[in-house]
Amino acid sequence: MSISVTYSATFNDYSESQPVNWTDLDSFFTAYNSHFQIADHGSSPGDFAGAENPDPIVDTGFWGSIFGPFSGTQYVLEGEADGMNLGFIIETADGSYLDYTFFSGPSHTLYGEIESITFGMGLQQDSSTGEYTFSEELVSIDGLNTIGLNGGVDSDGDVIGRNTDNNDTHNLIDALKDGSTSVIEDILNEHGYTEVYETAAFMGTAEADDADVALVA
Repeated sequence: MSISVTYSATFNDYSESQPVNWTDLDSFFTAYNSHFQIADHGSSPGDFAGAENPDPIVDTGFWGSIFGPFSGTQYVLEGEADGMNLGFIIETADGSYLDYTFFSGPSHTLYGEIESITFGMGLQQDSSTGEYTFSEELVSIDGLNTIGLNGGVDSDGDVIGRNTDNNDTHNLIDALKDGSTSVIEDILNEHGYTEVYETAAFMGTAEADDADVALVA
């Protein structure tokens, strides 16, 4: 059970990253925090994509039928910054879904088991599956479902309210959509991770320890 961080071949060579240029995960997170902006949560709250949960813990009822879906195997959001269309895609673990409670109690709370987070440029949606990808992936964090995060659900199977500060899923997504990597940084610091590079050439610009793995494209 472990987390892996995979850097794309063009991770540290993306022209639109200017004026902030990242060379490792720390500097990428710094750029994300500085540049990921949402103009209006009301008009740009993010999107759920993929299959909807057929049996959610919390029924959104009327609101789900009017404004839904509030469920899917992906949650995606693209920020707004000058010259940089940076966004993220959160994917659930197999057999799991991400759900949002809307007005149903506990209100405005996200839950579901997260497997991965991918950051990239150029969010695009497949017309057949409805799922999102990036025209250029930058870095992905995988294995988040292997380290004991609670998925926003307590031992009784009930959704943990957002105001308790104990809902791992809600805390992680809510921070990212507000332009903060603080929660994912805390998770990585606590559990550690293996770094994987999609090209050996990248090794010349990033520090690697004994656990790092280099993959030749």
